[in-house]
Amino acid sequence: MKADITKHATAIGWFGILAVAVFCIMWLACMAADDTWVWGANAISDFGVSDTDAADYFEYGCMVSGILLAAFGAGLALTSGPKTGLLAAGTFYALAGVCIIFIGQYDSDYNGGNAHSFFAWTAALLLLGAMIASAAQYWQCGKLALGGIAVTLFCIICACVLAFEFEKWEVWSAVVMLAWTAMVAGYQMTSHIKRGKSQ
Repeated sequence: MKADITKHATAIGWFGILAVAVFCIMWLACMAADDTWVWGANAISDFGVSDTDAADYFEYGCMVSGILLAAFGAGLALTSGPKTGLLAAGTFYALAGVCIIFIGQYDSDYNGGNAHSFFAWTAALLLLGAMIASAAQYWQCGKLALGGIAVTLFCIICACVLAFEFEKWEVWSAVVMLAWTAMVAGYQMTSHIKRGKSQ
């Protein structure tokens, strides 16, 4: 059983890495398709109502990255063992993945943007919860570097919220969340190699 968990944990980590990669590729493709989008002046969701191919890229990119993130979160929760922080983080990631799928389906023009706003804010809060839960678990397990990185990234998000307008702090917060998710996924891929040791 332990060997199966180790084998699948590495594959689960890849789901997280791919979720981040797909979202980043989608973002870059949308920027290439819609040259009216300006970093810091537009929200990411503006791609969803673009008159260019960016709208389609945004829709399908959110769908694919959301599915991958949900799979990563479910796997993280299932392989968390007694680590309640990772169980919580995995659950949050899985739910955030579902929300991201709906973000792509319901653009900010759909029904006055209410559904889009609900799923966007819910996804953001879930991703923040996943960051806090996973960082707390790493800190408890003695992985102080990872915990410290999370605290630093959290402070960056708070500083952006206080210093910038919504469009600017949204994109910077997204970058921070993508970076942290990639780190969690990368650690998931490597930590289970030494499953017999305390992590």
